[in-house]
Amino acid sequence: MLLVPARARAQTPALTPLRVAIAPSDGVTAVVYAKMAGLFERAGLDVHMDTQSNGAAVAAAIVSGSYDVGNSGTTSILLAHEKGLPFSVIAPAGVYGGKPAFSGALALKDSPLRLGKDAENEVIGLVSLAGIGHDAFCGWIDQHGGDPAKVRFVEIPFTASALALEQHRVIAAETAEPVMTTALDTGKFRLIPVYDAIAPAFLMSAWFTSLEFSAKHPETVRTFARVVAAAATYGNAHHAETAPAMAQITGIPLDVMLHIPRASLGATLSPGLIQPVIAAAAKYGSLKKPFPAEELIDRTLSP
Repeated sequence: MLLVPARARAQTPALTPLRVAIAPSDGVTAVVYAKMAGLFERAGLDVHMDTQSNGAAVAAAIVSGSYDVGNSGTTSILLAHEKGLPFSVIAPAGVYGGKPAFSGALALKDSPLRLGKDAENEVIGLVSLAGIGHDAFCGWIDQHGGDPAKVRFVEIPFTASALALEQHRVIAAETAEPVMTTALDTGKFRLIPVYDAIAPAFLMSAWFTSLEFSAKHPETVRTFARVVAAAATYGNAHHAETAPAMAQITGIPLDVMLHIPRASLGATLSPGLIQPVIAAAAKYGSLKKPFPAEELIDRTLSP
């Protein structure tokens, strides 16, 4: 009897490991959804995702080599670039410009405040003196006839902004979801769209990596960017479906997550979405000088 060897069982290609650090915000929805829906796995990536306290902690983790990819606010990435840190942007995260807005400035509802010349010699609250909110407020005040150099900025957490306004410690305060909707629902406050002063649409946050990692793993970077783009497109059209996962990641109750405006997710990494942030940061002192946005975008992504 002729013995025929059994056909070898097909081997499943090994997945490429990728360590991702995230700072909890709605802008990371695309990556969270892609992980939970198995999109990364189907693309050949074994994504291990951990939460960090903020963008600065994420950047430190990338510098140390503890993680391969992370997300942070665009302004933080600009400042890192100016300091010579070897980072490159590989995918968009949150994009400002969707309607309704998910961030801006709170003011008392009965206040006639325009945030122009009436802001001079007054105090405004920012979540970070070195954040994009500073440049947005300065731009808005400048465009409405005021001198931002005559305004005093102080740091106030989002969660304390409503109380600071009611106690008249500030005339306006930076805000973002879910605090924004909670405050507006009281009927005591109104929203001033100060971020519009930067541009109608711009990159609020981004996914980045080190130049060393990108050089060693170009195909991994391209795959990550491709999956993020697909997940962002889905996420923008399916807020209810992504809400449970983001409630778990951010700690925001699900009923609140379903009620608030969600961040727009970037599907295309465009220099045009970054350049307005650079211009505002350079004009109002966050950066020493402007530079081309193309310097930030990873060369691996070029056709």
